[in-house]
Amino acid sequence: MTPSTRPSASRNTVVLTATRTVRGFGAGALSVVLALDLQVALYDPLQIGIFLGVAMAGAALWSLVLPRGGGRLGSRKVLFALGSLALAGGGFLLWTDLSNLGVLLGALALGGIVAGGSDISPLGALEQGTLAHAAEGERRTLVFAFYNLAGYLGGAMGALAAGPLRSLALSAPNVLPTGPHDPTLLVYGLLGLLLVPSYFLLSAGSPSQSTDPALRPLSKEHRRPILELSGLFSVDAFGGGLIANALVALFLELRFHASAGEIGIVLAAANIAAAVSLLLAVPLARRFGLINTMVFTHIPSSVLLILFAFTPALPIAGVVWVARATLSQMDVPTRQSYTQAIVPREEGAAAAGYTTAARSAQALGAPVSGAFLGAGAFWLAGPFALAGCIKIAYDLALFARFRSTRPPGERAVKG
Repeated sequence: MTPSTRPSASRNTVVLTATRTVRGFGAGALSVVLALDLQVALYDPLQIGIFLGVAMAGAALWSLVLPRGGGRLGSRKVLFALGSLALAGGGFLLWTDLSNLGVLLGALALGGIVAGGSDISPLGALEQGTLAHAAEGERRTLVFAFYNLAGYLGGAMGALAAGPLRSLALSAPNVLPTGPHDPTLLVYGLLGLLLVPSYFLLSAGSPSQSTDPALRPLSKEHRRPILELSGLFSVDAFGGGLIANALVALFLELRFHASAGEIGIVLAAANIAAAVSLLLAVPLARRFGLINTMVFTHIPSSVLLILFAFTPALPIAGVVWVARATLSQMDVPTRQSYTQAIVPREEGAAAAGYTTAARSAQALGAPVSGAFLGAGAFWLAGPFALAGCIKIAYDLALFARFRSTRPPGERAVKG
């Protein structure tokens, strides 16, 4: 990075970290209440799983299409458009009767609803590609760690706010359809409104370039490793879809009759634990490498995930879930950093688009969990036990395929 580009890169880092916090707040709040609101609207767990899957698939589709076809628009304009989707999604869910199946599916399919509670969104893909221009080597992992830390802290605040917000059910017959409406949906839409002008604070590319360098497609040389990574990430994502935060909230309500406030506390504590652990990922990656850090922090978290399935009481379940969170997210900044490290910077958004879209396999996991939760009794544990086994298999496969493929920064450090 040249001195002339350093100030704009720093500004982009600050802006994107701030927008990640805002999006984290919205996702954290929505993950607590979305499945519960759908349950109040008399949908069964299988239907709820399908709805969450539709939302995840819509987000993933945008993640794949926009980096490939939006180059001539520029990343700022595309981010602006995607921020508008979040506004539209929250607005549609608020200003409609959730029992209206067609409108509900339309709102979820827009791609603006973060149903999984994690950053599986088109905004995340483009932000990561832009963020990769701010730093190289070890500093890139640190930048991604703070970027994700901001998202998890935002998610924790959103989860804590969800319970009190939900208790203030809106009812305005002259404005809203009949019946109470969850104010959390209004807040989510307003956060989308806040994102729209924020993205115009990003520095623009050179006026002489006809295409935005942050939106160039993958070259043939780099397509194969990214597709292989994407395939592996899709396996991990399927396991993640089984335990999307909205489904965890539903599980805690069905098994322990937990309130929205209690669920919010558990998910908020998990987000805080995950945020702190992200900082540990940086020295671990420096010492042991990105792939080793991804794999050998993830496997113990999957063991805890399996144990969570069989916890006998809400306090114990909360402790195990938070303990899992201290390990389960260290692979997030390292995964993002690794993906950006093995491609040229101008292909970063496209690479993030592929790997983010591959995580659309979450959409397949959500209906499976819905079926397990709908069966009740012993089967309530099914999504978590299955997810733990799938994630362990993913970690072993990732290690076997990529352990010898070090990014340039690691070669420079380790020789």
